[in-house]
Amino acid sequence: MSAPGPFGRPYDALIIGGGPAGSTVGTLLARRGWRVGLLERARMPRRHVGESLLPGTLAALDDLGVLQQIETAGFTKKYGATYVWGRTREPWTIKFAEVAHAQAYAYQVSRPEFDKVLLEHARAHGVEVFEEAHALRALGSAEGVRGVRARLADGRAGAIEAPLTIDATGQDGLIGRQFRLREFNNDLRHVALFGHWTGARSVQQALGSTDARDAGNILIAAVDDGWIWHIPLKDGICSVGLVTEPSAVGGLSVAARTAHYLKVVAGCRESQAILGHATWISGEVDTLSDWSFFCRRFHGPGYALVGDAACFVDPILSTGVTLAVNGASRAARALDTARRDPALGPLAMDWYQGEYRTIAEDFVDLATHWYAGHRSPDAWFWRAHRLVDPAKNLSIRQAFVYLSSGVTGVAGAGANLRFSGGFSPRQLQVTYDHLTLDLSHAERQAVGRAVAANQPAVARVPRSPEQLLAARCRLIDGVAYRMYMEEDGAWLKPVTWLIRHAPNGAREHLSFPAATASILNLLDGARTGNDVVGVLAERTNGRTDDPAADLRDAVARLLAEMYDLGALVEA
Repeated sequence: MSAPGPFGRPYDALIIGGGPAGSTVGTLLARRGWRVGLLERARMPRRHVGESLLPGTLAALDDLGVLQQIETAGFTKKYGATYVWGRTREPWTIKFAEVAHAQAYAYQVSRPEFDKVLLEHARAHGVEVFEEAHALRALGSAEGVRGVRARLADGRAGAIEAPLTIDATGQDGLIGRQFRLREFNNDLRHVALFGHWTGARSVQQALGSTDARDAGNILIAAVDDGWIWHIPLKDGICSVGLVTEPSAVGGLSVAARTAHYLKVVAGCRESQAILGHATWISGEVDTLSDWSFFCRRFHGPGYALVGDAACFVDPILSTGVTLAVNGASRAARALDTARRDPALGPLAMDWYQGEYRTIAEDFVDLATHWYAGHRSPDAWFWRAHRLVDPAKNLSIRQAFVYLSSGVTGVAGAGANLRFSGGFSPRQLQVTYDHLTLDLSHAERQAVGRAVAANQPAVARVPRSPEQLLAARCRLIDGVAYRMYMEEDGAWLKPVTWLIRHAPNGAREHLSFPAATASILNLLDGARTGNDVVGVLAERTNGRTDDPAADLRDAVARLLAEMYDLGALVEA
């Protein structure tokens, strides 16, 4: 049931925060017929950091219907990223085209302009937007939110109620802070000092690249105090930030922080190659805490968290906007599924949290690896290789590019970053065979031993469906199942996931129809397949013309498939 907004209009959802996550979820819900109100505390355009997008953002922007506006806005095209980090200070570059040919570039955007485009797009789709409107606190508790108390631009203050409140307030995280949902990653507590320059040289010019497309690359350069980013924006502006330890600038005034920032930037050889003849135009630095965190839950009764309000990942891979718009797209799909079929609500929202959190944790894992001191590009590549979908058989370098391009499977992109886990020894062998990297004899022997150890000691005896129906079967150790959701057009549908855990820790998820769980639940090693058919036939209570025959065929097919997959054993 809708609740009245500040001017009497009822809302199905109230969004607090008009950044990329809030605008995205607002547009998508409004397109699905929701009545949406949105409170943004600033007046757009407003300053914001996080200008470097990833290719994985583009599919979500296209689904949103705003990609053409972004592509014609004159933003700098970004075809890759250049790093000065590793055994030497020799720059190394990744190019998104190495893997994602259809998503071979992204953009370096002016966030004031980019965020305004997304917010106006939401307004055009029927979202009622209130700028300079401050959400003061959530109404209710973590066990039930019913809206917020807010102060509008005209000075009016009061309660704005809605059956659903979506927190998109970024790192401010109104609901996460109020209800103490945040859990910080102590290994990723940093602070960013940043500002803008004009007249800078491009990465291509400064570092001597022969590829003209490198001019739009972000540069990440390690320094003793942390690392520096250089992001080339349009109109000759360059965003430059220093990410460092909080202790390096704690207690300093803004003027002292600015002086520290300028000193570190001046001491970085690569920064000076870019900024040697540039002009500092910000006057003083902005400061932002880059303390990575996850909320314990991304949703609850009457509320959902999106974007940085749900979790914040260290900026080393420029994932912020990509996670925000892709996560908001998932949230809209889950919320609308729950509205259409309330019985599926808990499962749909768990899907949203599981998908979003898993992808964000992949990026956190890679960032943690970086800061732990593995500064070699090869170490990055190996870490990324462990995180991508095991079915892809990518080379190490391709796996790193895939992960760092932020392709996350939204809007038809495919399940590219579904789950963390390792490759099987056989897949590693295939990867080694396609690498230009030289491996030592000992390393190759180690791979061979792992492959041999992973082979079954005894071949499985073939079984027909009839034999399996007569047998007492159970799932083997290391195999589990659960109910989950999958994308189905604009909504979600329930499925059964079969989860296999490989000896090296990898996880593989296989999708089956939702009813599969009812069958697997009865495979306890005591019942035969025919017993399972009988139990299910009683449960159908004559709802089909020939339930036993239909169920017998379904159970037989499933048993045969599970047996062939190696997931089933005779008790």
